[in-house]
Amino acid sequence: MELSTLTNLLSTPAALIQKIQSARPDEDIKSIQPEDHEVMQKSERKDREVQIDTGTVDAKGEPVMRLTYEPVTRIPSPIEKNIIDWAAQMAAGVPVDYHALPENATEQTLYDMFKHTVKSNKLEYLDKTVVRLMATYKRCAEVWFSEDCDEFHWGALGKFKKRMRMMLLSKETGDTLFLVTNNVGDAIALTREYQIKDEEDKDVDMFDIWINGAYITYRKGSADWEQVGNIPQTYGKASFVYYSQDRLEYEDIIQKRKRLETLDSDHADQNIATGSPILVAKGLLGMGKRGETGKTFETTEGGDLKMLEAAGTPESLKMERENLLNGIYYDTNTPNMSIFDGEGVGSNIPIIGIKIRFLPATLKAMNKQSGSWGMGVQRRCNFLKAALCQINVSLKPAQGLDISPRFQVYLPSNETEEYNNIIALVGAGLLSTRAAVTKLGLVDNIEEEMEAIEAEVAKRAAAAKVNNFQE
Repeated sequence: MELSTLTNLLSTPAALIQKIQSARPDEDIKSIQPEDHEVMQKSERKDREVQIDTGTVDAKGEPVMRLTYEPVTRIPSPIEKNIIDWAAQMAAGVPVDYHALPENATEQTLYDMFKHTVKSNKLEYLDKTVVRLMATYKRCAEVWFSEDCDEFHWGALGKFKKRMRMMLLSKETGDTLFLVTNNVGDAIALTREYQIKDEEDKDVDMFDIWINGAYITYRKGSADWEQVGNIPQTYGKASFVYYSQDRLEYEDIIQKRKRLETLDSDHADQNIATGSPILVAKGLLGMGKRGETGKTFETTEGGDLKMLEAAGTPESLKMERENLLNGIYYDTNTPNMSIFDGEGVGSNIPIIGIKIRFLPATLKAMNKQSGSWGMGVQRRCNFLKAALCQINVSLKPAQGLDISPRFQVYLPSNETEEYNNIIALVGAGLLSTRAAVTKLGLVDNIEEEMEAIEAEVAKRAAAAKVNNFQE
């Protein structure tokens, strides 16, 4: 869709919204919450039919039976949530490092205001939410806007009237998003469909569009759509960042998850029916009363008593369950923590062993960092530079400052091995003490720690001189 076509439709909201709704995909993304899975629905896993005796007989003297239903066991699996949590943690568990090399005071101020905006909007935490929403619903968006702030918000950076805030939109918040692109694939607008409550607590349909330097809001009235808001966007760049991925994070293993839930539920039903041993008697004449200690049984000659127990889970079912779990982890490049079962809780697994075990998940995380999420974070950087130059116009000469995100993949570590390696490098003269203190990350204030280390070194040197003099 071309920008001119979309712009011409802004004055006729009904036609605009119809055009957008016909263009966007109509997706039915099912809930990943375990309680909403198919195995929990009676229409999918039906209750068991049971005939019970009513205590009466019919004309033929036969007992009259009544049909009733017994609930069956339903065991859902949260494995899809685990897959998503692992994906988000691996890709965004380490906060993004926004790298820049300011060459003058103006560029340094812009960089400092940028970092202040990142911190005040808690992006360190929200980045993981962005990756999780992409994995769960395939798309989400962050929308930026300016708002008034008090004179203390920017601290030593100056007194400015505005600050930047961010709103995160997705299916989770009831928003249906659609990125409008032109014929060459460039984004020209973002639309949002949602509902609000009116004064009478009735649902009202709303439609927002960010386009061509404006944020426009439409409301569906009793007769037709009407425009209820039009806020100019003077940043020079789109004030939204759209994130998407082609498939749900767990889409490839949905059928495996369903089969796993069926196996677990069927096995639980079997345990209920046959889990307790059954006493089988042959030639029984009499038995002690219920609850008697040292109960005795009387049988005829050749009689017998024995306990009948289920033989246990068939090996084929155990193997199928194991294969399903392994397939789920393998198909989604999700770490399977059972690979550490043989290592022991206190095992000192070397760093290279950890990296090899987490290699598939690491590569998946790196794909996200270099894909839609990473590109979105770079667009965030470019937008915030432009927006901050609107808040502090003296920074416009510095808008060309390159601020780029640097990502790390979250991995468990062998701290003992890491510490020993750092100490060895310092001892070999290949790493400075300051760099070692920084890399160890045991203290917050590096300068204070360096002063304390230098004081201790000087104290030990002075003590050594005294000892040498006395000798």
